[in-house]
Amino acid sequence: MSSWRESITNLPTAVAQFVNESTSTATSYLNLSHSSSTVSEESAPQHTDYKALPIPASLVKEQWRLIFTSDANSQDLQAAISHCRDLVLLSDECSEERRWLVRHLVDLRYSLQELEEAQAVANTDVVVLNAIKSVVGHHFVPHHPNTRNRLQAAAKRYYCDHCAGIIWRVVQAAYICSDCSYLVHQKCIDSVQRVCAHVLASDRQYPISDICPEIGLAAQRYKCAECSTLLNFKNSWIEPRLCDYRGLYYCPSCHWNDSFIVPARIVHNWDFTPRKVSRTGLQEIQLFLDKPLIRLEEENPKLFVFLEKLCTVKKLRQNLVHMRHYLAACKDAAEQKLVDQQLGRRRHLAQSNEFYSIGDLVQVESGVLAEFLQGVFKVFGSHIRSCEMCLAKAYICEICSNNEVIFPFDDGCIKCDQCNSIYHRVCFTRKNMICPKCVRIQERRLQLQRDLSKQSNKEEDDNAEDSDSALEPVDTT
Repeated sequence: MSSWRESITNLPTAVAQFVNESTSTATSYLNLSHSSSTVSEESAPQHTDYKALPIPASLVKEQWRLIFTSDANSQDLQAAISHCRDLVLLSDECSEERRWLVRHLVDLRYSLQELEEAQAVANTDVVVLNAIKSVVGHHFVPHHPNTRNRLQAAAKRYYCDHCAGIIWRVVQAAYICSDCSYLVHQKCIDSVQRVCAHVLASDRQYPISDICPEIGLAAQRYKCAECSTLLNFKNSWIEPRLCDYRGLYYCPSCHWNDSFIVPARIVHNWDFTPRKVSRTGLQEIQLFLDKPLIRLEEENPKLFVFLEKLCTVKKLRQNLVHMRHYLAACKDAAEQKLVDQQLGRRRHLAQSNEFYSIGDLVQVESGVLAEFLQGVFKVFGSHIRSCEMCLAKAYICEICSNNEVIFPFDDGCIKCDQCNSIYHRVCFTRKNMICPKCVRIQERRLQLQRDLSKQSNKEEDDNAEDSDSALEPVDTT
């Protein structure tokens, strides 16, 4: 009993000693990181709690008038918006400063809107469910997972992208970015350091085309590429984890060993093996997943030589491009919204055969895309062959004079590249690939040139006769 009482008596002393040791350790760590930094005092930020995108060095002197935390009032935000707008007008076009200022101006306006909405309902008990919190390019909204199946919703776990801790939805509020799906505790919002993946994807516009562009830990100064945590053996060992998409090293808090396909490996090697990527890389790839941005035949034309799947998909897409021209001019197809019903958000598949998305390439490998395009081809073909308006725009082979109507998307037909006329492939080959319509057009052009030359020669002769008659002497006797 006495030992138990002594342990309780010594508890405050132990707690105080633990706090002092933690404080001294944190102070030494901060001094170490400060001494190892090579950034000059002029270019270093004066505030350590600013919530904005990485600020350019030329705007550091202005940051005390631009950066505000979540406790700023409306007057401060309005003054910052006014000053930021003036700096936008004074900055150079297409410069890094202007791009940063425009994004920061949007964030400030989001923050002002959030503050005004909170003040509008301050005197009531109404909770604003769709309030937006703008931090480091993220637009956070309250996270409300789908609760149709309560058992599945309770069994699924959610983790904070900032602290990597579990989110207990019963007792903890969470926010999610509406652009990149960055999930975070409510208490961690003001500490978020990762720039929104949507901002990075908008700047890059295309997925990284190099395979794991690694620069090495030395080029990163042995720090995490996101949170700048030291990755060395001085104090404690923190495992550096390589992102196969961005080629940078991250700490375990920023790299969860997530595996996902890498676009560059698909384009260059047709490799769909999942690789370990960081959280930033994963969110960025997912943003590019359904966007048709890859010119596959231009970047790697050999894939269409060795992969029969790609050749089949390319032929189907060419046929759909021809069909779309018929459906775009058909009134019945427009009223039925045939193209939207069949393609939906994947209209790029029938607009051209050049661009592919990462999701399209994955479906090419699995064979799903070819089956989908064949189904769309059958629906479009049945409409065109049964519609009187579409049949009126069909072709008849001029070489064999057959009454059978043909279309440019038929298998046994070929289109002339010059005049877009359609012929049977066998008939066109028998004519040594010489288009009769092109021959007639060329003959008419030559005949027109002859007529114009004859007319010009005749006019020159008439002018010469008129000048000769004017030079003859006049008899005055």
